Amino acid sequence: MSFLLLMGSSMNCFSQTKTNTYDIVLAGFTIGSMQADKTTLPTGEDYQIHSKVEFWFFGKIHVEFLQNVKFQDGQLIKATTKSDSNRGNFVTTIDWNKDHYDIDANSYKFHNEDPINQAVFGTPAKLYFQEPKDGDILISENFGMLTTVREVDKGVYEIDVNGNMNRFQYENGILQKVILENNIKNYSIQRRDD
Repeated sequence: MSFLLLMGSSMNCFSQTKTNTYDIVLAGFTIGSMQADKTTLPTGEDYQIHSKVEFWFFGKIHVEFLQNVKFQDGQLIKATTKSDSNRGNFVTTIDWNKDHYDIDANSYKFHNEDPINQAVFGTPAKLYFQEPKDGDILISENFGMLTTVREVDKGVYEIDVNGNMNRFQYENGILQKVILENNIKNYSIQRRDD
């Protein structure tokens, strides 16, 4: 038993976590915050995205969002997204199963169980730590759908996520801002210089 504990603690020595923090901005007002964590492990990488927003739009809207994404040897293995809001609580899971991904995607007025029959090596969570390349294929962790990265300008990339265009802006390889289309109103995620 002590050997197992020792092995567990020695494995933790090889993990390293990087954290980026962001403000969530709507119509010029900060309505929430987001933290993105990347943990590098001997076998791969884990990403966690956690955000909370609260604003008024014909009544008070609050959303808490937690996403956990696991890559092994560069490939997406598992992703879980949980969103809790006053419009309901939703969970999406993506699991690699031998030669395909099992999808159970649920969000507000959306459900998807269509499998994805190819290995994928990127998701939007990865974009908070790594500038993509034009033509990269990602799985949207929230909708369980494939999307292709399109470079529209130097350091500026767009992805279509279930009909909404998301734009990622980088300077010197570091993500500065994300502009997200939304059915209610577009909003942005802006890097904090902590």
